Amino acid sequence: MQKFVYLTLALIFALSTACITIVQPGANTTGGTSTGANKPAAFIDRISPSSLNWGESVSFSGHGAAASGSITSYRWRSSVDGDLSSMANFDTTQLSPGKHIILFSVQDSSGNWSQETQGTVNLITEAVPGTGDTADTGDTGDTGSGAPAPTPPVINSFNAAPAGIIAGSSSTLSWDVGNAVAVTIDNGVGSVGLTGTRVVSPLVDTTYTLTAANTAYFGQATTKVTVTGLVVARADMIIEDIWKSGDKIYYRIRNQGTAASPVTWSDVTVDGIVKAQDAVAALAAGAFTTRSFAGYSYVCSGISDVIMVTADTTHVATESNEGNNSLTKTFSCLVLGPVIPPLVALKPDLTITQISYLPAPISKISYTAKNLGTLNAGPFDVKLYVGGALRDTSHVAALNAGSQATFTFPMYHHVCVLGSLTTVKVVADTGGAVTESDETNNSRTEFWGCPPMP
Repeated sequence: MQKFVYLTLALIFALSTACITIVQPGANTTGGTSTGANKPAAFIDRISPSSLNWGESVSFSGHGAAASGSITSYRWRSSVDGDLSSMANFDTTQLSPGKHIILFSVQDSSGNWSQETQGTVNLITEAVPGTGDTADTGDTGDTGSGAPAPTPPVINSFNAAPAGIIAGSSSTLSWDVGNAVAVTIDNGVGSVGLTGTRVVSPLVDTTYTLTAANTAYFGQATTKVTVTGLVVARADMIIEDIWKSGDKIYYRIRNQGTAASPVTWSDVTVDGIVKAQDAVAALAAGAFTTRSFAGYSYVCSGISDVIMVTADTTHVATESNEGNNSLTKTFSCLVLGPVIPPLVALKPDLTITQISYLPAPISKISYTAKNLGTLNAGPFDVKLYVGGALRDTSHVAALNAGSQATFTFPMYHHVCVLGSLTTVKVVADTGGAVTESDETNNSRTEFWGCPPMP
């Protein structure tokens, strides 16, 4: 039978680029909380199992009691992984290895948050057959089967070079770990080997945490990359649509970047041959215009023609993305029966019109999704990226044609560093579940300072 000891909180000594903590998993406790006269109370009903192998599922259940009104919100968080859920009951297989101090609180209909009640759960990696129980403090080293007690993982180094970068440049993480069976690094890096390097390009000051685990212990080390300077605003020219009317080819060009574009030139090619050019006046950030190729008369040939319109063919605009300047369509040359005017495409068209910050203690991010199309949209997912890293996913059950609705990302709580600048990006229908009339306008990106505006 495996034995446990209470987790001793370790004081982390700050080093110039990294700090290391070694922790042994401990016992599990569950309790309530004392509250003021007007505060609600939070109670953990179940954390089961309280000790399990890394990757297995653990269930959480809790409830609250309000002095007046009712309980409206829940918050679970971990000392290792941060925020876990905003539901009263949930299951997860995503906890990191090691001992977690679980904190649970509730909010009543008056907006009062309870104090946090505490429990623990211990995630261990799968034990090697024949190693027996984990040694308690004070054991002589015998695990109960004659095998020596496991020893903690050794984090020989974990550094970032350079430790300070200018926004838009990169730093290289490097690490060397021993006596571990699993190593992970947060902030989008993921599972890695015992030794290695990884290039990262954070937009704001970022602390990376390395977690190393074996059959009985886990260790953590941190290193910080400091970012100075602002992200450079740039234009980004795209072609949104191409169509013909009579013998003229028309197109819609948009500057979806964050800076104005100068005067640019667009080309039209038919079956790979450049046929005409068009001068496009300067466009402000986010602006678009509809253009045609004056002086060029299009005549369809054969069965069909492949038409491509390319923006900024002379490369006078400094763009954030130089690979998205072209759009290609095929025009059919065959006319069967009477000529019928083109029908309006009966499809949904999803876009994000607004991103908002809900201030503390909620500290959540909300967004407004709109269906610009002519058909209702079925269920789709919306993803949140902060500082370039995926932070949360929201599920929208349906959105009728022409309607819009505001939703909140359920899990992520936004915390910023005073004076910092970060990107917040929301993307609708990331899985492509909805067939849309326009698949290019599903995202919205904003640059937030700290504190963000509600």
